[in-house]
Amino acid sequence: MKEYFSGNRSVWWIFIPLFLFYFLIILIFSADTLRGDETRHMHYAVNLTNGFYTSPDDPELINGPGYPLVLAAFLLTKASKMVMILANAVFMILAVVLFYKVVSLFLKPKQALLLSLIFGLYPPSLKWMVYLYSESLAIFLACGFLYFFFQVHNQEQKRKRNMAKAAIFLGLLTLTKVIFGYVIITALLFYLLVYLFTRSKKALAGIWVLIGAFFVCLPYLIYTHSLTGEPLYWGSGGGEILYWRSSPYPNEYGDWISTDVVFGKRTDDYFDTSNIVENHRPYFESIQSYTHIQRDKLLKEKAIENIKEYPLKYMQNTLASGLRLFFNYPYSHTQQKMASYVYIVPNGLLLLLLLLSAYLGIRRPSFLPFEIRFIGFVALVFIGGLVMANGMIRHLLTIFPLLLIFIGFVLSRGIRITLIPE
Repeated sequence: MKEYFSGNRSVWWIFIPLFLFYFLIILIFSADTLRGDETRHMHYAVNLTNGFYTSPDDPELINGPGYPLVLAAFLLTKASKMVMILANAVFMILAVVLFYKVVSLFLKPKQALLLSLIFGLYPPSLKWMVYLYSESLAIFLACGFLYFFFQVHNQEQKRKRNMAKAAIFLGLLTLTKVIFGYVIITALLFYLLVYLFTRSKKALAGIWVLIGAFFVCLPYLIYTHSLTGEPLYWGSGGGEILYWRSSPYPNEYGDWISTDVVFGKRTDDYFDTSNIVENHRPYFESIQSYTHIQRDKLLKEKAIENIKEYPLKYMQNTLASGLRLFFNYPYSHTQQKMASYVYIVPNGLLLLLLLLSAYLGIRRPSFLPFEIRFIGFVALVFIGGLVMANGMIRHLLTIFPLLLIFIGFVLSRGIRITLIPE
């Protein structure tokens, strides 16, 4: 599709002010102490510096090793927490440059620059940049995957090399956000069927990229199999997430709640934790003696039981999960905050443009090149998985560049504005 995708030029210098802005935000808003998920990421990083990822006696695999591996490298150099967080600015500016290089393939330079700045100044990305969270790394890996995947079809002489690089970036993204493991498997099955019926060379290239990404994850899957005996075991946090998603109680909307809240160890921002304790503590106490892997299985069984018994409430929780994914609301037993408008305003526009683009793409699929359809499908599967698990706006950040590229291409090719002559 070279009629769509033409060359671009280096733009590093254009984004230097944005890079400095990232540094400034981190210096102002980051904290010296560990907060939230930072503790878990650092725990795994420390384990890695000691030659293991999790205890073989009672393995706990809440997240993949992608981000802890990065933190472990910093720990080995005795870097401070501030240096580790400043790495997020590097990840983000690299992501912005790669994003620009992709969108400049089909947009005019000023349009590509504008869309890249929108991407780089997206408020939720700026918020989570100041923590030792994996979001900035995941965004960078997603943009790396996008860049090399588009180059597969833009540089015929480097096709295999770019396929390998795209696979590596997608595999590393999956090790950082293990939900992509299910996305890879779903997309692989789908495009195998597409290739079976169409014999499309582009579909075959997509298949090889997906297979390559899976092989990048294979050492981790062999490791988890050695600990659990389960094939394709991506993590042990799914049971707890599904348990909360299936909650049948009033004023609970399927969002994850920490067991520390259930056991009364902390209250967080909940206006009333007594109902949480009353509704869930007896069950959690009944499974405390089991290992993490056993609890994961028991929680999944309890979730399935709740879904069967309260299907309507599960559908309500599913709707709430979709709303949280885009608007960061509603949450169980919490009050609405003014900060929610930081998400509601930009993501309301994002969702509107996404729905419009999806409509135009479905109505005229022939004008969408394979690359755009492929990333659209990957994003759709990812969104579906998040909604069925636990929709959180932070998790949407990973595919934000995919959504913007899809929107940018469809609207630039599918809509033409002309002035009515006087």
